[in-house]
Amino acid sequence: MHDAKPPFARLDFRVFAALAALMLVTRSHSLSHVVHLPDTDLASFFVLGFFVRRIAAFAALFALGFAIDLVVITVLGGSGFCFTPAYWMLLPAHGVLWLAGRFAAAHWGDRLAALPAIAALLVAASFASYLLSSGGFYFLSGHFPDASLAGFLPRITRYFPGSLLATLLWSSVAAALWALIVTARPALRAELHRSIAR
Repeated sequence: MHDAKPPFARLDFRVFAALAALMLVTRSHSLSHVVHLPDTDLASFFVLGFFVRRIAAFAALFALGFAIDLVVITVLGGSGFCFTPAYWMLLPAHGVLWLAGRFAAAHWGDRLAALPAIAALLVAASFASYLLSSGGFYFLSGHFPDASLAGFLPRITRYFPGSLLATLLWSSVAAALWALIVTARPALRAELHRSIAR
């Protein structure tokens, strides 16, 4: 008799734990007095989707981000400027990246030859995510009473390139780490493939 598959496989748990730890450090800015680390949110949800297909993991990482923001604002005295009804546009914005990661894993896996296609998908998903999050904030936050499409378009050229650069940077770090890990432990690639097949 074969053992039942664990509800949260070891690789899934390790990936989620690593992304959660990274979010705790970068989103809370706990190391900002030492070094400024670029935002990991978009890359984290893309990587999560690639390795962890369970929607519960997406919900848990989103909930962690929400909890961090609450603590930063209410306990640590951080600015609540972005904490408006538009905050919930982050849910579909991050969901786009998670679904893109799932799509990349299901259709291309971790083959080296697929990197250009995965990178193109990541750029497209990052742009869609930016439109949802930044566009939601601009039009729904109440901070811009004269919001218009003409007023929003310059914000794309001003803010999106930096957001995209951070996303590509952290995603590249994740890809490089995965390449190193599976070189040392090839069995993990089979575990990833089993996870994708579920």
